Amino acid sequence: MAATAAAACAVLAVGVAPASAVTTRLTDVKINEVESNGDAVHGDWIELYNTGRVVNDEVDLSGVILSDSDNTHRVLIPARTFLGVGEWAAFRVDDPAVSGNFGLGAADSARLFPAGTVNLGSTTPADSYSWTAHAATTYGRNPDGTGTFQTTAAATFGDANDFGLPSIGNITGIKLNEVESNGDATNGDWAELYNTTGSAINIDGAIITDSDPAHQFVIPSSTPDLPAGGYVAFRVDDPAVAGNFGLGAADAVKLYAPNDVTLSRVVDQVTWSSHATITWGRTVAGAGSWAQTSVSTFGAVNQFSGVTAPNLTGVVVNEAESHGDDTNGDWIELKNTTGTRVNLDDAILSDNDNSHVFRIPAATPDLAAGAVAAFRVDDPALGDGQFGLGDADSARLFRADAVDLAAAPAVSRQSWSTHALQTLGLNGSGVFAATNKGTFAAANDFTSTVTPDISYVVLNEVVSTGDVTNGDWVELYNTSGVTIDIGGAIIADSTNANTYTIPARTTIAAGRTFVLRTEATAGFGLGSDDAVRLYRAGGTVGTSIPVDHFEWSQHAAGSYARQSSGLGIWTVDATPSYDAAN
Repeated sequence: MAATAAAACAVLAVGVAPASAVTTRLTDVKINEVESNGDAVHGDWIELYNTGRVVNDEVDLSGVILSDSDNTHRVLIPARTFLGVGEWAAFRVDDPAVSGNFGLGAADSARLFPAGTVNLGSTTPADSYSWTAHAATTYGRNPDGTGTFQTTAAATFGDANDFGLPSIGNITGIKLNEVESNGDATNGDWAELYNTTGSAINIDGAIITDSDPAHQFVIPSSTPDLPAGGYVAFRVDDPAVAGNFGLGAADAVKLYAPNDVTLSRVVDQVTWSSHATITWGRTVAGAGSWAQTSVSTFGAVNQFSGVTAPNLTGVVVNEAESHGDDTNGDWIELKNTTGTRVNLDDAILSDNDNSHVFRIPAATPDLAAGAVAAFRVDDPALGDGQFGLGDADSARLFRADAVDLAAAPAVSRQSWSTHALQTLGLNGSGVFAATNKGTFAAANDFTSTVTPDISYVVLNEVVSTGDVTNGDWVELYNTSGVTIDIGGAIIADSTNANTYTIPARTTIAAGRTFVLRTEATAGFGLGSDDAVRLYRAGGTVGTSIPVDHFEWSQHAAGSYARQSSGLGIWTVDATPSYDAAN
């Protein structure tokens, strides 16, 4: 239902604050619909939507600023305006009776700023949308709050967007799992889906395409719900099915949600450059990297028993970066201790989670005698095959024919109980110990004198629920024994638009902390499902690798904090320790 809707930015229903958790953070509030050409009832208006997940969370919009592309234009949302989770609120911005009123142009923007923002030109908006021409009706998100902006079928002031189509379904958790692109004798070309969740999911109307968006196979409405952990496969080149298409030698399969007829968001996809000998399949159901299977398994668990498995005896885990350097992220280095070359094709790297599978690419050069090779395992480009190395974790190497990592013997394994300041590596005595300097794909370094820089600074504690004194905040900790200059470093949440650059000549003394109050100083709050990322000066948020990062899926009852300053496991601390030892 619509929340407290407002016309001319005058609240239509005024009351006491709801008896639920109230926040002023705008992380979950999104611009949802825009009328720029003045409808007969409400003129020009901007609609907001609360995408939050915690049902009882309400956002207090009092004093929140709406603007267009002109930094001198601002309309304030009236006091005691509350927006509940899953609710809409629309505000007329061109009412002559409202202070700061403005009209929205044919080529313009709608922007949302936190209450109290002084300089709109130097502040990153909490959300924004721009257009180059008036819409025939309005511009709205499809689906509400999270989708891309499209022209609506009808304006819906303070209510769900109307695109003249059924609502886009939610099939989050459904993954592509196996693909036949070369036509088997029984089922032709087909794509298999797998349900990674613990509940059945209705996939009626979901859309499968190849690399050509005009080729669309729609899953029939008679299809049973896909059960938890279930498989189902669909032939896409059946001549009897409308919209049938074949899969090419260099092609792709993309999965879209039911009713996403404009193909606005890909749920999952896989691309290949040549036909597989049998099929392409995930090495772990719904999660592993893609490799050639040994048996075609239409609608059933993938098989890899015939994968070529070179002998890896003598290859060892030589070094591991678990804390993520900002050049190569988290990585595992291997060393060939034998006197002959070793083929690493399709060998598996994992941490201590048996569902985490990184396959070394088949094009990787053989590892020469005595040589080392390193592989980043948390690269987002790996899709579901990527994983990070944790505070208490392992780096494991398996042969290419390993199917169940819980049962297969590891060729080599190194484990640790806490992050190292730099990396952990094999020393001259064969002990896996802290190095002086990380050496990606080079000989381990236990002797260099290193001058600590921002790579020694880590995230140490986070409050996302807003304490009474300091609101939301992020604490950094200097793990080194010297003062470090952090001027120019960037702190961001999970949204690339929400960033704060630390002022020049800001330093952190050895073993001390620096705290950023994100709401009061940075102009953005931290959400219930959010993250904090730290970049070195000159980094590009969302593109560069962070110096450190931490993410969570719900608010902590207190703070999220490391058990030991700088290097410990993240845990919930019931009593936050602002600018002090955890």
